Amino acid sequence: MALVKVNDFYPTYNEEYSDLDYVENFDVYAEGREKVGTVSDILVDEDTGRLRYLVVDTGFWIFGKKVLLPIGRARVDYEDKDLF
Repeated sequence: MALVKVNDFYPTYNEEYSDLDYVENFDVYAEGREKVGTVSDILVDEDTGRLRYLVVDTGFWIFGKKVLLPIGRARVDYEDKDLF
């Protein structure tokens, strides 16, 4: 399974989904509402086109690392533009 960025796989993704559907730049929180980062990108399975991972930029929280969050483990709050 090769992974590619959503905009490379599906160039019109940003245009076809409203700001509420597009989770890039949403804040990411751990249990207890501790902010751990921001969604910087979405990775797609190149063979199937299915969304697989969110790339979370942890900023200063873990020394500026980017980590992968499986789509199935994320809970999205579209109203507040947050992920848990």
